[in-house]
Amino acid sequence: MSNEVETSATNGQPDQQAAPKAPSKKEKKKGTEKTDEYLLARFKGDGVKYKAKLIGIDDVPDARGDKMSQDSMMKLKGMAAAARSQGQHKQRIWVNISLSGIKIIDEKTGVIEHEHPVNKISFIARDVTDNRAFGYVCGGEGQHQFFAIKTGQQAEPLVIDLKDLFQVIYNTKKKG
Repeated sequence: MSNEVETSATNGQPDQQAAPKAPSKKEKKKGTEKTDEYLLARFKGDGVKYKAKLIGIDDVPDARGDKMSQDSMMKLKGMAAAARSQGQHKQRIWVNISLSGIKIIDEKTGVIEHEHPVNKISFIARDVTDNRAFGYVCGGEGQHQFFAIKTGQQAEPLVIDLKDLFQVIYNTKKKG
């Protein structure tokens, strides 16, 4: 018995040295380490910026819904493809996520094209056909719009940041 324990301990040591690197990536993906303080600091001021392209904006009937969002995404992608065939490109943007909400900033001019406070964003949807695209619904009663966005990299980190942003704002309001 003691030989087995010793063997596993000696075998375990090299594994332990290499192991901390792998779990840290997993922990980041899971979001287990993200405290409210960390997230508040992350989204404070200018927050986080992602390079992206604006696929389009569509008026939608409801504040939320997977099918509605996916239908809108497909409609906007179809319109973008038609525009592309005529030589038009999607607008290059920065998606800025901060405590104040989402800002869509024109990459060339630096002008804030759209600004949506967190309380006006009602739904976030990933594009099931493209892991670099996502969209969100925002607006007031009866005037909802779906913003379709294609990110430079995978959309997942951006979507997770949005989820974290909503969570930290919810937690802060709950405490106060």
